[in-house]
Amino acid sequence: MSEAAALPSQGGLRRALPGILVSLAALAALFYFIDLPAFLAALRQSDWRGFALAFVLFFGTLAARSLSWRILLQEKAGFRRAFWVLNEGYLLNNVLPFRLGEFGRALLMGRAQNLPFWEVLSTIIVERIFDVGIMAGLLLGTLPFVLGAENARTAALAAAAVMAAGFLVLFAMARNRPGTLGLFGRLAGRWPRLSAWGLPKLAAFLDGLAVLTEARRFFLVLGLLLLAWAFNVGWYGALLWGFVGPVSPVMAGFVVGASALGVALPSSPGYIGVFEAALVGALSLFGVEAAVALAFAISAHVLYLVITITLGAYGLSRDGQSLGGLYRQITKRKEREL
Repeated sequence: MSEAAALPSQGGLRRALPGILVSLAALAALFYFIDLPAFLAALRQSDWRGFALAFVLFFGTLAARSLSWRILLQEKAGFRRAFWVLNEGYLLNNVLPFRLGEFGRALLMGRAQNLPFWEVLSTIIVERIFDVGIMAGLLLGTLPFVLGAENARTAALAAAAVMAAGFLVLFAMARNRPGTLGLFGRLAGRWPRLSAWGLPKLAAFLDGLAVLTEARRFFLVLGLLLLAWAFNVGWYGALLWGFVGPVSPVMAGFVVGASALGVALPSSPGYIGVFEAALVGALSLFGVEAAVALAFAISAHVLYLVITITLGAYGLSRDGQSLGGLYRQITKRKEREL
């Protein structure tokens, strides 16, 4: 199979165009308003020790996430397999359109460990629910210290309540598996094709939610993902220190939360442009000069891309996969599954 045969179709490129335009607009705005000599000076004057410490702490994030995913998978995969597939997913998000990394992770892990695709995908969905809750708490929890916003704590509590409600619904579904399957069967009974398509997928999905019914696993996953986010705050803070000097935990935490919110926007593969814009905007609230903020943002993005693309590419080579071939497999599977 040729690599060209696996490239996005013309229709796929049209669907990706809005995100690409958002990225281009963000980059154009940043460089239009940035003082280029000041930007280059900030890069030259940055402290290399911040880069070195950020590099080390980044691997703490990857290790904690791999351990948490292994627990979500109920130890049906080893740490090494979880680590490499996690980075393969990051690679897919970095270089392919439509943010196919999560779908690719489920496909790769299911194939490697002989697990149902929807069972693996449900563990990734649970991980994302944890992440959204932690991100919201981090962003809204630091916002009062940044802006003095009295209503931010109320917003944080509201976000926590919504997340708790989401977990309760998933818990109820997983806890009452026969009832959930029976309800779906009754609702879809008038459409035999929908019932035949959905029941086995829902059954596998509920298998993946089993972690929510076990308190020990639930709190282990929560603790490891909190640790992963703490490592995120650490490596952002270390790198930022290399550009602006001493950094408070509030500053580092708010920047991490803002960047996570920023990359949720439509963009090109790799979150180019929106990532930088989110960081420059967040740092402006702390009085950091825009040129220095952009130098930091680009450095952080390059660090992330270099590590995840290198590890992901190595992981794919270990598995005998090519990027183009894998893209074609993912799109075919997505069309068949969805």
